[in-house]
Amino acid sequence: MMLKDLEYVVGKSYGLKGKLLSYSMLEELASSKNLEELVEKLRPTEYGPYVSGLPRPLRPTSIELALRRRLVEVHFDLAMKSRGAGIIQAYYMKYLASNLKTVLKGKALGKGYEELLELIDLRAEEIVRRRDAVVRAMAAKDLEEAVRSLSGTKFGEVASMAMEVYEKEGDLVVFDVAMDKAYFSEVLREFNKLSFAERRRVRKIVAVDIDGYTVLAVMRSKLWGLTVAETRRFLLDKAVNIPKETLEMMVEAEGIPDVLYLLGETPYKAILPEPSAEGATAIKSLEEAFEKLALKRASDAFLRDIFSVSVPLALLKLKELEVRNVSIIAAGVDGGLSTSRILQRVVRYA
Repeated sequence: MMLKDLEYVVGKSYGLKGKLLSYSMLEELASSKNLEELVEKLRPTEYGPYVSGLPRPLRPTSIELALRRRLVEVHFDLAMKSRGAGIIQAYYMKYLASNLKTVLKGKALGKGYEELLELIDLRAEEIVRRRDAVVRAMAAKDLEEAVRSLSGTKFGEVASMAMEVYEKEGDLVVFDVAMDKAYFSEVLREFNKLSFAERRRVRKIVAVDIDGYTVLAVMRSKLWGLTVAETRRFLLDKAVNIPKETLEMMVEAEGIPDVLYLLGETPYKAILPEPSAEGATAIKSLEEAFEKLALKRASDAFLRDIFSVSVPLALLKLKELEVRNVSIIAAGVDGGLSTSRILQRVVRYA
C-alpha cells in the first residue's frame, strides 16, 4: 500500500470516529415520541441526507436501510482510496452477502420480488456493478431458481450447499452461515496477502471474525446433525488463532459441549459461555461474546495501531454498531417501548 493512501484512510477513519453518535445522542433518539421525531433529530447528523427523503409513512426497516446506505458509501470510499488495501475491499463483501441472505431466506419462505424489495437496499451492489445478480435471485420463482441464478458467482457454490442443508434441517440460519463462508473466504485470502508486519497488526481484528465464524459454523453443524464431511464444507481453509489440530478435533467431536471444551484450550477461553448453556443457547451466547470481543479490539485499534489498515477496519465495525443501535432505537420507538426499555437493547462502544 502506498503511504499516501494509508495516511488518507487512517486520517479519514479518525475523523469519522470523532463523529460517531454519542451515547447521550442515542438517549435523545430513544426518547422520540415517534419515527418522525427521530428522523428530525437525525437531520443534523451525517445520516440527515439519507433519512430526510424517506417515503411516508416511515418504517423502522426503511430507516435502517437508509442508515446502512451511509455505511456502505463510507466503506466504499475507504476501499477505493486505499489502492492495494485488498482486505478493506474484501470486507465490503459483507453487504453483498447480507442482501443475498435476505433474498434466499425470503425465497425459502415464499416471498416475491416486491416483498423482498422492501427488505434490502441495492446501493452496495450498484456501486460495484453487481446489481443484476441480486435482482435475478429476487425475481426467481422459488428458492431453487434463485440458487441456480447465482451459479458462476462467488456465492453460487455456497448457496447450493445451503439449500441442500435447509431442505433437510429447515433452519434458515444455514443461509447466513453459507453466505458468510463466501464473505470470510475473501477476507482470509486478503489477510494472507498482507505483509508480515501488517498481518501482525491486523490479526487481532481479523482473527475474531475468522475464528468466530469457524467455531460457530462447527457448533451449528453439530446442532443440525451434519456429518464430518458435511461440516467441512462450511469451513474456511484455516482459522487464524486456532491450531489446525484443534480445529480438526472440533470437527470430529461428538457434540457442542466437546467443541466448547476444545475452545477452552485456545486464546478464546475467556469468552466461553456458562457451563449450563446448551445447544442453540450456547451458540447464541458465544456469538454475542465474539461480537463484544470484536468491538473491544476495534476500539483498541485506535490507540494501538495508529498507522495500520486495522484503523479503517475498526472504524467500519464501530460504524456498523452505530447503524445497528439506531435501527434498534427506531424499532423500539415504533413499537411504543419506553426510553429505558429501548436503551437496554442498545450496545455501548467497547
